[in-house]
Amino acid sequence: EVYKNICQACHQPDGRGRYNLAPSLLTSPLALGAGGIPARILLTGKEGSVGLMPPIGAVLNDEQIAAVLTYIRREWGNGAAAVDPALVKSVRALTAGRTRPWTDSELLALPNVR
Repeated sequence: EVYKNICQACHQPDGRGRYNLAPSLLTSPLALGAGGIPARILLTGKEGSVGLMPPIGAVLNDEQIAAVLTYIRREWGNGAAAVDPALVKSVRALTAGRTRPWTDSELLALPNVR
């Protein structure tokens, strides 16, 4: 339901995204990498070459974020591990002071993606 109500407008029902608006979630290294990476993106947002992912951490609780990330990571032939609400809670605490969206290079350079 979270994907349908919030994410689908930009990332499309099939997860393939929209040209110059939202990237595909199929085989995305950021969406399918260690669970702390996509959790950071949803909590604080991400700027990139294709649009801006707005932060939705203030709107969704840890369980909702974990559920939508697990859906994305297991839908459309993706086979990444589920995201646990405890991980989202931990990432939320670790990044509580962050006020700007992440960049690809920042996310890919994280040595510990908790």
